[in-house]
Amino acid sequence: MSEQPGIAELLLLDLLSAKRSVGLNELSGELGLEGEEVLRLVEKLSRNYIIRLEGSRVSWFSGDNPRTFKPWGWMLQYRVVTGSTMTAARHLNPWSIVVAEYQLSGRGRFGKSWVSSLGGLWVTYKLRVSPRAASISSLAIPLYVIESLEKVSNTTFNVKWPNDITFKGRKVSGVLLEAESIGEDIVLYVGVGINVNNEPPLPTAESLKNVTGELVARNKVLSVLTSLISRIEHYARRPETIMHEYTSRLETLGRRVEAETDEGTIEGVVEDVDEQGRLVLKTDGGVVRLEPYIARNVRYVD
Repeated sequence: MSEQPGIAELLLLDLLSAKRSVGLNELSGELGLEGEEVLRLVEKLSRNYIIRLEGSRVSWFSGDNPRTFKPWGWMLQYRVVTGSTMTAARHLNPWSIVVAEYQLSGRGRFGKSWVSSLGGLWVTYKLRVSPRAASISSLAIPLYVIESLEKVSNTTFNVKWPNDITFKGRKVSGVLLEAESIGEDIVLYVGVGINVNNEPPLPTAESLKNVTGELVARNKVLSVLTSLISRIEHYARRPETIMHEYTSRLETLGRRVEAETDEGTIEGVVEDVDEQGRLVLKTDGGVVRLEPYIARNVRYVD
């Protein structure tokens, strides 16, 4: 299990994120800590960030520091700490990105708490899209996350329906989608949590650091993901391609699962996913189509 960060760790991250490098004496003065205490903090953070001590100066590699990320066409808000990136994004204009090192109240599907430990990538995109693009987002966004992870790791990832990204059955990333209508368009909130350099928060989870055997520059992941999300309208013109790619990555296909709904538990074999992202289950009573926003706690039972 991951541990909650201390205030001193968060303050140190804030200082390092704003400067190319900082002297130990300056850090000691800013934090009000003895030099040895600062060194212990630096050593601890270097397990989950590309932070280096060279002589008497500490630096955070810019490719791992989201504050240095400059996405074209987007407004980036970087926060060391926030309540929830999803909530923060609601107060911004479309085409905004909120990235945080730590969330006090991160959340997943159905209001479940999301553990966002230091070294992960916790981000929400707010964008204005057509209904067509919004309708394919539940299939497209997981594919964008997979492409982002595979480009930096040279490793294969899959999808557990509806939008968990897995490596050998262990969860590496989760996606949360929310939307609201504005005229004929949709304002889409795309929340993505990726275990990059943090310790896996649960026994059923995995991190990119463990998969690759080394710390990963998070801005590489962020850059690819942002580029793909920026082009969602273009990809929405070929929904059949997205459907095919999603199905080809769906580890849930052919598995017997249990899904909890408000009406009770449904069990069956996964036969397909339709164009609306619904899970097609063959049950003892016939074929059932489960909406992502209805089915929760989907478990394998085979």
